[in-house]
Amino acid sequence: MSKLKWQLTEKFEPFLQPNRYKVAYGGRGSGKSWSVAQLLVTKAFQERTRVLCAREIQRSIEDSVIQLLADTIERMGLQAFFEVQKTQILGKNGSRFFFAGLKSNVTKIKSFEGIDIVWVEEAESVTNASWDTLVPTIRKQGSEIWVTFNPMDEFDATYQRFVLTPPPDAYVVKVNWSDNPWFPKELERERVHLQTTNPDLYEHIWEGNPFANKDGAYYVKYVNLQQVTSVPIEKGLVVHSAWDLGVSDATAIWMFQVHGSREIRFVDYYEATGEGLQHYVQWLHAWRAEHGAIFGRHIAPHDIRVRELGSGQSRLETARNLGIEFDIAPSLPLADGIEQVRNLLPNAWFDEGRCSQGLRMLRNYRKEWDDARQAYKSRPVHDATSHAADAMRYCAISSHLWGAIGGLGAAGVTPQRARVFTAAGDSLIGY
Repeated sequence: MSKLKWQLTEKFEPFLQPNRYKVAYGGRGSGKSWSVAQLLVTKAFQERTRVLCAREIQRSIEDSVIQLLADTIERMGLQAFFEVQKTQILGKNGSRFFFAGLKSNVTKIKSFEGIDIVWVEEAESVTNASWDTLVPTIRKQGSEIWVTFNPMDEFDATYQRFVLTPPPDAYVVKVNWSDNPWFPKELERERVHLQTTNPDLYEHIWEGNPFANKDGAYYVKYVNLQQVTSVPIEKGLVVHSAWDLGVSDATAIWMFQVHGSREIRFVDYYEATGEGLQHYVQWLHAWRAEHGAIFGRHIAPHDIRVRELGSGQSRLETARNLGIEFDIAPSLPLADGIEQVRNLLPNAWFDEGRCSQGLRMLRNYRKEWDDARQAYKSRPVHDATSHAADAMRYCAISSHLWGAIGGLGAAGVTPQRARVFTAAGDSLIGY
């Protein structure tokens, strides 16, 4: 150990001892990832160790921690011992670092055996479904699961699983900027500035607390923990979908059913980036086949009618050619749509596994902060949370479409009209 260039803070010393789970969470500038990378490189240098480095979504190797590990190897003077390849890192003693995304590599993850340590980075976005797949896969005697994350929402599966109700044999530690003796002065200026301009956001970003800015967040007060549970997909109810269609950014889809006179059940959420419309229609076909669903309304924003310059077709026409008929959400002012969502949410239930990503985005959808005025603007921040929030807004403002066929209409309404996917595409099946 003395030959290595080694720096370790007190809170990470227990990582040197055996535990099934080793969890470090907190705010920006704490050195969590840097410390874990150093610990793993050291262990792989000292003895043959197989390490899986995972995160919820890894579209390419550039999304992984391979560069962080490579930098750590160089900083510790171990370039001669490790070979950093394009998609893996190999040690002369047989140590090996793998990299994978959890969400899109279920089969691959299940195939990993003989893993000594899995490091899940940016784990705040990992869903219950991914954890339920990963944990039993890491089953070698003495194997460990290391977790690092910045908390986003108290509803997040990772925060619930490891902070609020930690499993047995777990070392869980909160680390912040104040625990990092090498905290850089550049970040100190940013920290102090945010502390004086936006104390609520400061608590989240720098002190590592779940986002709790109830003044700035539009919907956080309208969904409580009791509304997030296991929500079955009822065979006797049609399934509706509400979409936010991205062009160069993400497309988001809420899947929901309506039960009784007021209850709306969100049974799934899907989001992807950089895919064409055909990808999402294929996902919808596969979802229907998996769950044996009968579809009701598919709701899209009003700009789906806009014609694209390249094809001369609107996305509405493209979707129709792919076998899906969209209903168009009304064009309402943003503020009116937000209020409609607030009216809808108290009657909503969310499946804790399938909807976790969308729910996290929804609860963190917030107003933009004006540094100059020291006040919130009247518009939301456009960021990763916007897509789930916009799809939910289109759902809420279109209740006149799905309410009458899903149970929210007046008593005595006509039986449900539904659409079902067939081999030939989307067809109507009666009234």
